[in-house]
Amino acid sequence: MVVLALAGLAAGCHDPSADSKPPSLVAPETPLSTPVPTTSSKAISSTTGQPQTQSQPQRQGGPEESARSTTDPIPHRVLPEPAGLHNLFAVSSRVYSGSEPQGAEGFDSLVQLGVKTIVSVDGARPQVELARERGIRYVHIPIGYDGVPASAQRALARVMRDNAGAVYMHCHHGKHRGPAAAAIACLTARELDVMAAESLLRDAGTSPDYAGLYRDVRQFELPGPTDELPELVEVATVDSLMSAMAGLGRHFDDLKLCRQAEWQTPGEHPDLVPAGVARLVQEALHETTRTADLSDYPPEFRTLLEESDATADRVAQALAGNDRAEAEKAFRDLETSCRQCHVRWRNR
Repeated sequence: MVVLALAGLAAGCHDPSADSKPPSLVAPETPLSTPVPTTSSKAISSTTGQPQTQSQPQRQGGPEESARSTTDPIPHRVLPEPAGLHNLFAVSSRVYSGSEPQGAEGFDSLVQLGVKTIVSVDGARPQVELARERGIRYVHIPIGYDGVPASAQRALARVMRDNAGAVYMHCHHGKHRGPAAAAIACLTARELDVMAAESLLRDAGTSPDYAGLYRDVRQFELPGPTDELPELVEVATVDSLMSAMAGLGRHFDDLKLCRQAEWQTPGEHPDLVPAGVARLVQEALHETTRTADLSDYPPEFRTLLEESDATADRVAQALAGNDRAEAEKAFRDLETSCRQCHVRWRNR
């Protein structure tokens, strides 16, 4: 039994047997009107680990010069995790990567880091209101686990060109798509070379299963001098399947927390009732099958979703009946199916 990716199926999912990929899943929706920051950027002190002010690194050479010409030492470093942020890295002197900010405290931590622009590459709608309240600009550039397409690379180049202040790039967990986007962004600005960019992905824990992310970093080429850089948006229009999977992935993360608590309510998350969370996972799968646009996928894809729905229902029913052994078995079936589905549909 195979299940569709529960941890946020991304825009690049496709049938490997198809002659071409599905049409683009992202289109501009809300143009940004926020003024371009002109203040100095924030760097991380190599001795104290604290933010310090310094000017933007000077770029060398014209736009046609290869990014491989950068010779600076690998600058990225793991940082202590402040409230509401996880997997935090200082990627360059002005770029951070990490998880989606969690609640108001996550955005407050970004303020403390001196962040002026947040870039989300996740399929979920960014929390633009919380950012605006703190004077932070949001940019939405959703990408898939199968790579960073040329359109997204040009958008990331626009971010780096238009922003002199500190930039924070995130996906959901900050381990795969976020670091890849941060690496590409820094390559466009010549703040990393390819070797350093690949090293960032490895250190951030980017899975080698996502070969497309490594490929697009390794094969990166600077945009040409005549390449038009796209307009940036706060909220992108996202394909219905990608949006559904982003929400589903968050419910599945909650279910894993319940499992870690031996199928009881986690002490740090008193709002998570295992049976209720499992039902949210099942309902999300059911609604995805019912409402998402699957026209670019073969009938087998819908079958896989329906099987996933049935497996998640087994988890929910077992937990409702306090049968933890059966819940564990069904959950393992679900995880196994996820891994199999990732290999076939998402990671390439």
